[in-house]
Amino acid sequence: MVDSQQSKGYRVLSMFDRLMDGQGINKKQEALTHQVGEKTIQRDINQIRVYIEKAKLDCYLQYVRTEKVYKLMETNNNRLSKEQVLAIVKILIDSRALIKSEMSDIIDKLISIVVADEQEHMMLNEKHLYIDVHHKKSLLPLIWRISKAIQKKKVITIDYVYEGEDTPTEKILKPIAVMYSESHFYLITEEQDSPIVYRIDRIRHFRELDKRFQIPYTEQFQEEEFRKRMQFMHTGELIHIRFFYKGKSPQTVLERLPTAKLLAQKESEYFFEAEVFGMGIKSWLLSQGATIEVLEPIELREEIIEAIQTMQQNYRYM
Repeated sequence: MVDSQQSKGYRVLSMFDRLMDGQGINKKQEALTHQVGEKTIQRDINQIRVYIEKAKLDCYLQYVRTEKVYKLMETNNNRLSKEQVLAIVKILIDSRALIKSEMSDIIDKLISIVVADEQEHMMLNEKHLYIDVHHKKSLLPLIWRISKAIQKKKVITIDYVYEGEDTPTEKILKPIAVMYSESHFYLITEEQDSPIVYRIDRIRHFRELDKRFQIPYTEQFQEEEFRKRMQFMHTGELIHIRFFYKGKSPQTVLERLPTAKLLAQKESEYFFEAEVFGMGIKSWLLSQGATIEVLEPIELREEIIEAIQTMQQNYRYM
């Protein structure tokens, strides 16, 4: 049999490509397919094994006797499993964080990690469930540029469109973090009293200035602690709230408010306190209906009473 360099090259690349895709190589079947002897296929397999070792790939070639095929085995289990990929894809779809084209591309690349014969229909169809965002803006490049400015501690200037306005306002800011919450990406900036939050999709223009800023170590932004106390990305002063929870699952409170502490319990009433930034917490407290009664601060309690009274007015007549 004539084994030209061209046919040999195609054969070896074909086997390597399928191995990398998680498929098995049966020596007898390969010999029949390419019309060469099994010894030739064995030499090809040996060449692939040598290449994998020299290239220091994170895998090795092994013969699986039960299946009578050669397969690539991972040296370290550092690849995502199909179960993990499916979970990540579902989280991304529910997030509605990016425009559809960007999200579709990310999902396709995640699914490509999974072995071809395991890319079941339920996973391939997931991206078609994605609902596009309203702002229709590509945010990935801007998020990257802002993140680089944060890393370099560079002052930035943005043209920002506030809700309900059409004309952008120029802002000179000290960026300290980019965060994601409630279907939006946010820029967190350093201010004297407390951090200020800007929705990234409302930024019209961005420019990094040739000016650095420094924050004393003791005053540096702690993203983890900020997340615990921030509700619906409403900034403001750090406040302490106390309330009764009268629902069936106090775990609801602990999941929503990481800083919450259970102070007392009497039958089906739970007495909690928590630390939060600003009055964004009011939206969540109202959403819990009669299961929550706010005690402190008094200003928050009065605002909730006023909101409830307004709601009653809305439903008084048809």
